[in-house]
Amino acid sequence: MTQSSDSAAWTGSAALLGAIVLFSTVEIASKAIQVTCNATIDPYFLVFLRFFVTGLCLLAIGLPAAWRRGLRLRPDDAGILALNGFVGVALSITLFHVAILAFRNASSSAVVFSANPVFVALLAPLINRETLTWRKALAVLLGGSGVLCFAFESGRPESDSIKGLLVMLASAALFACSVCISRRIIPRYGPMVTMGGSALFGSLMVLPFGLWHSQVPIGPELVKAIWPVTYLVLGGTAAGYGLYYYGLARTSAYRASVSFFLKPVLATVLAVVIRHERLNAYTIGGTALVLVGLILALLSGRVVRAPAKE
Repeated sequence: MTQSSDSAAWTGSAALLGAIVLFSTVEIASKAIQVTCNATIDPYFLVFLRFFVTGLCLLAIGLPAAWRRGLRLRPDDAGILALNGFVGVALSITLFHVAILAFRNASSSAVVFSANPVFVALLAPLINRETLTWRKALAVLLGGSGVLCFAFESGRPESDSIKGLLVMLASAALFACSVCISRRIIPRYGPMVTMGGSALFGSLMVLPFGLWHSQVPIGPELVKAIWPVTYLVLGGTAAGYGLYYYGLARTSAYRASVSFFLKPVLATVLAVVIRHERLNAYTIGGTALVLVGLILALLSGRVVRAPAKE
């Protein structure tokens, strides 16, 4: 390895680590809007803010590079990116924010959503014609068992925890479907254009629902939570995805995928330190099972190049 390539690898790894740190704060910032600021911001509108800005930023970076390598967007490209944005942003991330409101702990949301590679292992045979190996099947079993533990985040099953669990599972499954779609289109568009275009289309799809569904005036609620919302949009989303793809371009997809094992652990630690959340035997055991399932999902086949959209 040359000195320049070694330097690029270290720079890429540092960027990936920075991205994971930012992604690990998304649930905490979302909880701060709800609990600390006592603001009511509709999940649809929050998704629009996060991914409209992120989409513009990623396309501003990715399109010039794509044009230089000869990519010319066709009319049907918009349909593919819109489909991915509908599944991976409009549906998945909206449900993600709904689930955060239902869960008691931000850490529970982070760990359950982080199980999405387990769903990828389950859906890839249907969408990408990949083989369902025994390792993938075991990953699904362990990850699913770990996720179920979060119905007991308060020590016993509660309706809000069960609701949050079911909604977050739907969110993770939809995101896994988006990952499978992304696997088929990233070779043509590149990761920046794929994520940027999908984010932009998905955010515009949810905007009408955010304006219509909000039960309180949006402006005053945004003012109440201006700092966590600003951080969530610019830091946890736009900067997070920018660093992730910058790192992905300078290191291996394997290293990028392995780095995501840090997210559920780091998100849990940050939730305990910042929000003083309390964990019990169920949530600790569930986190361990999800991590083992993630490791098996990675070892069982191709690595996922797209990060967990949050």
